Amino acid sequence: MFSAITNNTQKSTSWVSKVVSRFAQKATALPTLSQAMAGRSIAESNYQGIRQVPLSQIVGTASDGRSHDFDANFHMTNKHNRSRLDGVRRARQQLASLPPISLVAVGNKYYVQDGHHRVSVFNECEQDSIAAHVTILVLQ
Repeated sequence: MFSAITNNTQKSTSWVSKVVSRFAQKATALPTLSQAMAGRSIAESNYQGIRQVPLSQIVGTASDGRSHDFDANFHMTNKHNRSRLDGVRRARQQLASLPPISLVAVGNKYYVQDGHHRVSVFNECEQDSIAAHVTILVLQ
């Protein structure tokens, strides 16, 4: 019983820490694939199929335009698509089957092509991984 109380207290403290740090710091911009490729070109592109990808390795976006919609932790930075985020959140809470996202991998880092809102919600839920269509880029 004591360990259950301790675990719940640790989770509450963790959640509070995340909220406080989010408001205390200026949001860091979501890195882009074009930044990761700076000065390099694609030597090879290989579609790998659907895989479970650790959320900790999803570090940015493949779309320069989306880098302004989310911060580096995939928290939404504008209210423009808040209803979309809420819809994904509701579907996740109802255990609805969400389609795999699409990622581009460069080394062991992944960049979101499609599924930014799903990554945001899965991060909120402290999921370890997410199903994704993965394309690997080899740069030169």
